[in-house]
Amino acid sequence: MSVLYFIGLGLSKKFLTQASVDSIKRADVVYFDSYTSISCDITIDYLKEISGKDIILANRSTLENNSTRILQILDQGKSVAILSIGDSMIATTHVSLAVEAKNRGHEIVVIPGISVQCYIISKSMLSSYKFGRAVTLVYPYEGKLDTTTYDVILNNSRSNLHTILFLDIKDGKPMSAKEAIKYLIQMEEEKQGNIITDNSWLIVGQRLGCDDEEVKSMTVKEALEYNFRDPPHIIIIPSKNLHYMEVEAIKCLH
Repeated sequence: MSVLYFIGLGLSKKFLTQASVDSIKRADVVYFDSYTSISCDITIDYLKEISGKDIILANRSTLENNSTRILQILDQGKSVAILSIGDSMIATTHVSLAVEAKNRGHEIVVIPGISVQCYIISKSMLSSYKFGRAVTLVYPYEGKLDTTTYDVILNNSRSNLHTILFLDIKDGKPMSAKEAIKYLIQMEEEKQGNIITDNSWLIVGQRLGCDDEEVKSMTVKEALEYNFRDPPHIIIIPSKNLHYMEVEAIKCLH
């Protein structure tokens, strides 16, 4: 029986756990998920250095559409590790591969890492009990803007819940907060649910886990004029009805 490891690397080198490093060293074949997220300092060269392993850079097609090769390696009696920035099972679709490998008799080991989702919740100081469904804001496809993000924000807002927006990565280019906000404004113009206005509050996390990270609250109008740092970015849309301590938290971050 072979082992399929799903290893979360955390957001940056300082959050990489010993459990993650040890598990990478145990694997015969190591893939690095290059499409889910990016880090300011965890690179393929760094991973090779600390593990002494050859690392295969894997895109979405490798891990999702062409996973047969990974299953064949496991069937040959070798162990495989799939590395992801953050946490392996948050904002990824590795579960189907895990299930298929398990059904073939292989062991599944998940090594959690600090995810951007739990990190931004802590940094925002908003109530962790008041977060609704998270959603990824994706780049337009063939000129068409997917408004699923808007619908999720609207539904969460109606339930007085905060919304975390993960931002898309396309062809290695991460979406910036300013791009995302402009897309949200376009969605508002189309859907007219009155949830994205000039005075709507946002919390924007920039380069989380890095030495130059920043978490700031601002209005939509302020965000359009703000000089953001380089991505990766993440956004929280707070609920309309805030507890008084959440109001104070937002003031602290402004």
